[in-house]
Formats: sequence, structure tokens, C-alpha cells
Amino acid sequence: MKTKIEVQFQERNVDVKDTEKLVKENLKAAGIKMNTIVNLDIYYQPEEGDIYYVAITNDGKELSNEEALKIEE
Repeated sequence: MKTKIEVQFQERNVDVKDTEKLVKENLKAAGIKMNTIVNLDIYYQPEEGDIYYVAITNDGKELSNEEALKIEE
């Protein structure tokens, strides 16, 4: 089964998979390896199109973004 989850808000359509991809690219660009992350929480704020995340690594380190990520439209 193939599933697609899309958030629709004020003429903006955002695929949930795109938010996850953007966050993972951001973490990789910061030198974080995906296999070191045990928990990744992603928060999408549709009013502004802002994406924030909190990642916990296997050694207990918490990583997050202070500046919002945006999906290119």
C-alpha cells in the first residue's frame, strides 16, 4: 500500500514526506549521520510554512533548528 499525507492550508499543499526530506537534508548538511538519530520530531506550522525539528542521537544529544526551514514552492 502506498500512502501520501498532505497538509492543505490557505492555498498551500505540503507533502509530509517533503518536510521529512528537508529536515534530513538539513541534518546531513550539518554533518549528522542518520544512523545516529534515534528519535526525530518534526513540527510544521502551516500559517507561515515554517518547519522545526528536534532530533535525539543515540548518545542522548539533542539537536534542533532555531531558524525555520521552508519548503520551496
